[in-house]
Amino acid sequence: MLPITDFLSCTDVLDEFDSLSYHQTTHAKTYVTGLAAGRSKTVTGIAREVLPAGSDRALNKFITEYDWDEDQLNHERLEELQKHGETRWSQDGYIVIDDSVIQRTGKSLPGAGEFYDHSEGEPVWGQNLVYAFYTDEKTSYPLAFRQYEKADDEDEEDEQETKYDLAREIITELEEEVGVPADTYLFDAWFAHDSGLIEHVESHGKDWIGPLRGNRQVTYANKERRVDALEECIDKEEREVDGET
Repeated sequence: MLPITDFLSCTDVLDEFDSLSYHQTTHAKTYVTGLAAGRSKTVTGIAREVLPAGSDRALNKFITEYDWDEDQLNHERLEELQKHGETRWSQDGYIVIDDSVIQRTGKSLPGAGEFYDHSEGEPVWGQNLVYAFYTDEKTSYPLAFRQYEKADDEDEEDEQETKYDLAREIITELEEEVGVPADTYLFDAWFAHDSGLIEHVESHGKDWIGPLRGNRQVTYANKERRVDALEECIDKEEREVDGET
């Protein structure tokens, strides 16, 4: 593969971000260019293939040691997306709350551990991210994330943030700092069950859609009853969505 002699044009917007210094911006443009166009996605490989990089030591220092505000950088990224019609968010969009296990091999990676992976059906070694994703009929992109880390011992478990805690933190950030206008949150039954997420979403005046377990107590027609008992109380009508009943 021929070396990459210049940064990709999509990285030009980084020049306008206040969260990065001049040299940090150069490293950021190098890293993004390497991830998007390079054959190797490692720091060493990117420094070798993207000629403006300088050295892999400087690029690695930028990733691991430089003092820059990643939250501010992410907020500036989201602000940039709102300047373009094809990526501008709206009230009709949805915010998806979920978590995902990214399989890894390194044993000393931050937060790495053994997590149950639903897609694999078994525990795997990796990093566990809780994240929010924006989506509508024209675009989709990540909004924010938090890394979930297991407590090292039982004494730390009481102080350990749960995935529910991290999800609530993300919602607070999106509502009070970022100001995402989407009216509706989506999450699965795991996040809907005893997480406090429903109350937290509603406290910001937003709607939510998610499956509830059959034994959850809800209030319907001024009476409290189990979800699985609602079938006897509501009118049902078959609907066809995308060719499925």
